[in-house]
Amino acid sequence: MSKTNYWHGYLEAGTKSSPVLRDPSMETGNANTVYLYSLNRNKIIEFQAGIVEQKLRELDKDESALISSLNAGYKKAKKEFTPRASMRLKQVELTPQSTAPAKPDLDEIDDSDLDDDLDIDMDIDDD
Repeated sequence: MSKTNYWHGYLEAGTKSSPVLRDPSMETGNANTVYLYSLNRNKIIEFQAGIVEQKLRELDKDESALISSLNAGYKKAKKEFTPRASMRLKQVELTPQSTAPAKPDLDEIDDSDLDDDLDIDMDIDDD
């Protein structure tokens, strides 16, 4: 780990393979996911931890030159990044909340109507 406690590695995922950086101070709010900065995509992406952790490896000695690029790219991407949990909080703040409980619209019923007997004519065919 570096002085900043970032983890620098490589995500081996076929065409989406990329050098990545993980900042342990940046949590998703979900124990099953992690944020990784992808150098090739130049953004912070949320991944399913159980899937992505199997595809991560440490950077090789010959890849150590990528660390400065990862750090610089991550700093820039972090300034523009809005975590998913924050977006949910903003949505809740933007959604109007009623302070009074909603009252259902009900038709008025006259109780005197309930006391009347009903006459029902039923035609039954005896076949």
